[in-house]
Amino acid sequence: MTNQRRTVIAGAQGFIGRALADALRADGWDVRTIGRSGPVTWAQPAAIAALLDGADVLVNLAGKSVDCRYTDVNRDEVLRSRVETTRMLRHAVIATAHPPKVWLNASTATIYRHSMDRPNTEATGVIGSGFSVDVASSWEREFFAGDLPGTRRVALRMAIVLGDGPATRMLVRLARVGLG
Repeated sequence: MTNQRRTVIAGAQGFIGRALADALRADGWDVRTIGRSGPVTWAQPAAIAALLDGADVLVNLAGKSVDCRYTDVNRDEVLRSRVETTRMLRHAVIATAHPPKVWLNASTATIYRHSMDRPNTEATGVIGSGFSVDVASSWEREFFAGDLPGTRRVALRMAIVLGDGPATRMLVRLARVGLG
């Protein structure tokens, strides 16, 4: 029998998810994934619950990329893809006999108002307004809904993540044409 720690990553096919999965595997973690394709998909709620049962950590990075035109259809999908997958994961955690000890759920730092006069922190941040704030608020409301006594929940309010990925490539292109 092994004492290998297990993490489940939802949305592991994105830039952050791939990097996280690779880093955890390099550190000896057993990494399992939930996604649109693969061994466990969003269409399999019972399989998701079974995968989460006994896991040490759940990381949810699922959601449509915001690197798109904000048409009504895309806005709806950005919101729906985050709220519904988070709801599905919460129901799956509830269904487990041994829930994950920690659930890290992506969110966005754009929940805060744009501010040049002072920093926005967890303690002093001022919630802003607009589409991104509406998405973040709905997402976090779903994430923290209900009681999960065996699982500590942490919202990851991330901003643009730089590395060898899409955000950096776009910034490099802008710099090359003199807009950097």
